[in-house]
Amino acid sequence: MPTIFLKQMLNKQIPDYYTTRDNISLHLIFLFVYSLAFVNIFTPFQGAWYNIQHYSRAQLFTDTLIIVAGGTLLLTLSRTLMHYAHKSKPLNYLQYFSWIILEVLLVAFLYAVIVHYAVGDTREFSEIFTRAVAFVPTILVIPTIITHLYISSRHKDEKIEELESQQNQPVAAPPQPPQNTEDFANEFTTDDFVLDSHITAPEEIQSTESQDVESKTAEPATEPSSPTSKIINFFDEKDELQLSLRLDHIYFLESAENYVNIYYMNKANTERFTLRSTLKKQQEKLEKYGFLRCHRSYLVNFDNILLLRKDKDGPYLDFGVPNMPQIPVSKTYLDSVTAYFISSSEE
Repeated sequence: MPTIFLKQMLNKQIPDYYTTRDNISLHLIFLFVYSLAFVNIFTPFQGAWYNIQHYSRAQLFTDTLIIVAGGTLLLTLSRTLMHYAHKSKPLNYLQYFSWIILEVLLVAFLYAVIVHYAVGDTREFSEIFTRAVAFVPTILVIPTIITHLYISSRHKDEKIEELESQQNQPVAAPPQPPQNTEDFANEFTTDDFVLDSHITAPEEIQSTESQDVESKTAEPATEPSSPTSKIINFFDEKDELQLSLRLDHIYFLESAENYVNIYYMNKANTERFTLRSTLKKQQEKLEKYGFLRCHRSYLVNFDNILLLRKDKDGPYLDFGVPNMPQIPVSKTYLDSVTAYFISSSEE
């Protein structure tokens, strides 16, 4: 089960705010300041980077400034490419982590070049590069974690404020009825009415009524609307309406602590809406529309499932939609999911 969860996480799309220009700039500025201060204040590894025994503080600061500035410039170019790459085709977590590993290798290589050729370290280039690969992550990991936590927290606060502002928007007052009959009469013109030129006799009324009955019985019955075109309304924990979607456009709901992520299709694009609610509350409402629980974290619209497939990591539900993640089926819900497919095939 942990393997399935890890695989799903790595294939999951990273949040868009990871690659926005503002957040990239914030990350690089903090990384530059932290790295420069860390190296000069703590002088880490005492010669593991390069021979600093005969270095004055001024020399150490100058050399580390060149190295940190060079590394930051390289990361700036890398994150700019990441911004446009994610904008063109969203990255998942596996691609994102692989990108970061590649950045570490590039920064280590740049460091080895500067130290070996500019600073004049007499060690072999391969030795310098190998040590750098081991030590560069220790410099980059802390500021990266801090900025990611800060950015995620800020994004969540902004989302909550946005939801609260939507709830606090004033509702338009209903139109007031006319105060007197004169105002009421002025609201209409003679074009609004068609007057008959004669008074209908009782016999004519009876004849007209019988004709109406005959015409109504002759009319074909109106076709009921398709179940898949039904509109589903999503309410938050305060019973405020936050989202309305057609049933056939909804794919699955994902539990996220005190929130629920709703995945749906909008103009051939997969989109996600975060609702402050619980998956259990949504399940009680959606089960009658064909939604089933296949995992403690997922509630799925089975009308949109293309196939159930069993891999070495376990069974999955596949929608057959690009960029739509596969949903794992846990052992707890496997029997009910299998029974659904068997009963559907028999029908």
